[in-house]
Formats: sequence, structure tokens, C-alpha cells
Amino acid sequence: MSSSPMDDIDLSDLRFLIAEENRYMLTVLRQQLKAFEIKELAEARDGDDAAQILHASEVDFAIVDSGMAPVDGLSFTRHVRTGKGVPNAELPVIVLIAHPSVETIAAARDAGATDVLCKPVSAQLLFDRIQYAVKHCRDFVKTEGFVGPDRRRRKDGHPASGEERRDNPAEI
Repeated sequence: MSSSPMDDIDLSDLRFLIAEENRYMLTVLRQQLKAFEIKELAEARDGDDAAQILHASEVDFAIVDSGMAPVDGLSFTRHVRTGKGVPNAELPVIVLIAHPSVETIAAARDAGATDVLCKPVSAQLLFDRIQYAVKHCRDFVKTEGFVGPDRRRRKDGHPASGEERRDNPAEI
């Protein structure tokens, strides 16, 4: 899903929030985002700090670690999606997972993550996923059991609906 430079969206005007408790990983992410010409970058040490920043300033995109303590990235993501007074419940949120498993990836998806990446993440993959999230904003779903971007993806970019979603399960 690598972007061609001509199709890349200028990210320089977007305001990013990174929530990462590991100083080394925070430095790596900061350097990667600066290489993408991101000018506005807020940093948090856990999900609670990230939520405070989210409520106090404008944020266009968040990258959060799933394993922070005391408040992890999944709790932050759920807060973004369902919390009171959240300025943008549809904020794109990439969740980073250090020890991926089917369960941890599903938990991030179920919390409402826009995307899930495994650590360590390369600059190119992070750039591609940010570009994809900005270019292909998925429909937002609000049900009793889930709030977040539609988890189903199709090659044509439109989510399947009703009986249609069963026609080609490989695309969902």
C-alpha cells in the first residue's frame, strides 16, 4: 500500500498527538513525524495525559501505545470514541502494539482504533498508514457494542452492507 510521492497528502498542517511511555520509542516516533514535516506535535506519557491534551488543544491524529500505564492506549481510544465532551470522536487513532497477538489486535480494533501497527514500526509503514487513514476515511459506526471506524474494508473503498458483506468474505 505504498504511496506514490505525487499522491501523498501534505501532512504539515495536521496536529499530532503521540502517547508513548517508552522514551526511546517516543524519540523514534517524534523523529519519524518530523521527517514527514509534521510541525505540531503534542506528547503524552500515558492515556490520561493524552486525554487531557485532547480536551485542551486541537488534535487531528493520534498515535498511542497499547501498553502504557496507568492508563493504556486502548482506554484512551475508547475515551476518544465514547467519552463525554470529546471534541472529535472520529479522530484517527493508530494503536501501536509491542507484543502482537490475535487477542491484542482484536482488542485494539474493538476499542475503535483506526489502524493497528506492531512495534517497532518503520517510518515508511507509519507514513503509508497515516496517508491511508487521511485519504480513505472509513464510515464511522455507532452501535450499542462498538463505536469507531467501520472494521470492514473492501478493495473498492466502500464498506459492504447487509447480505452483500457475505458475498466475498475475503474482502471484509
